[in-house]
Amino acid sequence: MRTENELTDAFRSAAERVPQEVDLLAALASRRRRRHQRRMQILAAGAVVAVLGGGAVGIRGVFSGGGQAGVSAASPTDMTVSVTTMPPSVALSPPARSKVVDAGKLWPGAVFTMPAKNADGWRYRPITALSATEVLLSAESSFEKAGKFEVYDSATGKSRVVTRVPRTPGFDRYFPQTATTDGQSLAWFAYGEKDGAAVREIWTVPLAGGKPRLLGTFTGKHAQIDAISVDGDHVYWSELSGGVWSIPVAGGEAARVPGGDGLHLMKWPYAVDVAGGGEGHERNQTKLVDLARATQTEIKAPASAQGLRCGLSWCFGRNGQESFVQYLDGTNTIALDGLGDPSTLTRFPILDRFLFAGGTVYDAATGEVAATIGEGAGSYGVGTSSEPSTIIYWVGEPGTFTVLNLAAVPPAK
Repeated sequence: MRTENELTDAFRSAAERVPQEVDLLAALASRRRRRHQRRMQILAAGAVVAVLGGGAVGIRGVFSGGGQAGVSAASPTDMTVSVTTMPPSVALSPPARSKVVDAGKLWPGAVFTMPAKNADGWRYRPITALSATEVLLSAESSFEKAGKFEVYDSATGKSRVVTRVPRTPGFDRYFPQTATTDGQSLAWFAYGEKDGAAVREIWTVPLAGGKPRLLGTFTGKHAQIDAISVDGDHVYWSELSGGVWSIPVAGGEAARVPGGDGLHLMKWPYAVDVAGGGEGHERNQTKLVDLARATQTEIKAPASAQGLRCGLSWCFGRNGQESFVQYLDGTNTIALDGLGDPSTLTRFPILDRFLFAGGTVYDAATGEVAATIGEGAGSYGVGTSSEPSTIIYWVGEPGTFTVLNLAAVPPAK
């Protein structure tokens, strides 16, 4: 069964081509690799002492958007990386593969059904959970063209509009893409073309509602954004080729984040040394960096490991045909026998606790395994947030989604 995300990727890839016969399977593979590059998601912490050269350069080939933001370089800075040892916050437990339980029975308060369309008849696409009951959504006025951002509350069965999604005049093939939130603000980047050249815009709006603000417009190599985050008074993002940048939420100049050269952002302040998609997904992550605290952790991977990806406490990867989990220092290795590979939709620990693998969710803190895809489901997906989304959903009854909100799962006892 193909996932909803994969089908969307395939059809959008085909739609972007000139009218001619298209191999959708090839388009699917190609587009999925590019989607991985946009959505690489990882957490980080701290370890060895080192000095990172923070020499900054300006963004070239960038023009400000609507008078909202200029672009400049950060001042050259040397960042001293100090040592911090963070003990695991999750005690890894072997998966109880023989006791797979339906998610609605294992975590009844975390599963609910919601409308698949908003009041205008626009199709919902889940992004992530805001709380145990609230879910952030984009509402698509047409195929993958977000027209609004909304919040749905499973406790009341009602939704509210955060904002309509603006579109800058003069851009072709305009698609709002990955979004993120810190609980106070919503930020997203959008893709477009101008005179045949790729353009990226970064926008923000208060989550409570208000007028969206265009923070910056980027062209050339700096139009290739792979991840975005918002935290307090700044929006942060990383480029596909590596490097972390920031810009004030209130508007201003974009600048490199010291120590972020070559790194890829997960959720501020955490960044890593691997990008997703293409051939790179087989590479092992080797470090985690906390850019706010100037700390770094080295990760120890088994010699035969592939695709190792880590959260704050633990990692998972493949060792031949077998998937496994371990702590960042390489200890407490546990085989995920029978669970299959972690989903390509979200390859990183969720809430430093969960792993979505093969239509099931493994709870690293308890060893419990929940089946997520309902019987007869036509498709399924995960939330489209830049950081690991806490939402998994599948299509069941006509006109509805069934949603698993991992943010609503009770703490492990």
